[in-house]
Amino acid sequence: MDEATGAEDIRWAPRVPKRKVRRLYEWEAKGILDEELIEDVGFTLLLRCRSILTIRDARDGRVACPRCEREGRTTIVPLAEEGGPERIIACTACEWQITWGAYHKTYRHKQLHSGGAVAAFETYVKAYTRARTPKSKILAIDRLIHEFHYSLRTAPDTPTRAAAVNLIEGKLTDVVRFLDELTYGEAAKEQLESRRHEWRATLGRQLWQPKSSRDAGDDANEQEE
Repeated sequence: MDEATGAEDIRWAPRVPKRKVRRLYEWEAKGILDEELIEDVGFTLLLRCRSILTIRDARDGRVACPRCEREGRTTIVPLAEEGGPERIIACTACEWQITWGAYHKTYRHKQLHSGGAVAAFETYVKAYTRARTPKSKILAIDRLIHEFHYSLRTAPDTPTRAAAVNLIEGKLTDVVRFLDELTYGEAAKEQLESRRHEWRATLGRQLWQPKSSRDAGDDANEQEE
């Protein structure tokens, strides 16, 4: 089997650039809701969340065929529980196939592991697709980028790291600093400011703290198998 061919069909949504998020908040601070920019940022985040959730499903044994998706249909390929990296993923609706090892390589070190922020990503997909006004969209965006990963085992109520590193380009420390420096204005000030205070308080409780040894690259803090 040609693993490269199977991998070439897979496309994961990129993270949103900081410059676009910054411009979105700068305009909001001036009392201007740029609908085109909101849709640009919001839809990029929507696709990113869907990619993260698709990978979550694959890790749980339900692999969505990317070739079928491109053709407008949904085909879920079960993944065998045993077999390691050499397990074959073969779509019965088309000729797409790949090994689990090759599939895993397509998302490894790209900040696409859902970790302990699954609920945040799922909530955003629902909220943004239902949002009908610029204000409701920017509020959904704001809530998402200020979410956290939480430990699913030892301390489920304790935040482990900011989820924005999965969504916004940059290292974890850079992204956290960037969010803290965003400018807020009048258009949705009360709700945005409330969220900001909540985020800062939660940031102080997180298990992860910036250390130079952990800030070597974008993926230094990605918890991934």
